Amino acid sequence: MEFLMAISLALAPGECRTIADFSDPAERARWQVVNDGVMGGLSRGGLSPAGEALRFSGQIVTDGGGFSSIRRDLAPAAIDGASHVRVTMRGDGRQYQLSLRSDQNVSGRRVAYRGDLEPEGAMASVAIEALSPSLFGQALRGPGYDLSSAHSIGVILADGRDGPFELDLMAIEACRE
Repeated sequence: MEFLMAISLALAPGECRTIADFSDPAERARWQVVNDGVMGGLSRGGLSPAGEALRFSGQIVTDGGGFSSIRRDLAPAAIDGASHVRVTMRGDGRQYQLSLRSDQNVSGRRVAYRGDLEPEGAMASVAIEALSPSLFGQALRGPGYDLSSAHSIGVILADGRDGPFELDLMAIEACRE
């Protein structure tokens, strides 16, 4: 039975699976904010409803840190078979990144795999194979992202610029070309 369930979860070519629909208040509650205060920084970020979207907004302070992020846990197999992750969003012109984590680690620390969210209109797409591994914001050499042990997804702003930010998220989907 487990084998049959795994097959039914795989994405077919041209198919997308919704990971997050931010028009749902229950989905909005699954997300948490992680600011650079975990390393002594002073950046602030928060979440609030914005119509059918989830608004991620705040202030980046590069002195002592310089990032704000949001993330949520992924259900098992949520992105299995995906070639890319598509984000429907309305940004402010700053350089946000998609961040995925799995069980991969270096010295007991989980590695983040990031890719730039370069919007074309209201959509941004990040290829799984284009994700770059990093640890505490520092680039690493390492294997590609392991879809089979994916456990969280997020968005981070760490563009090296002080100032306010505001990003509205409408949906996140795992897609296969």
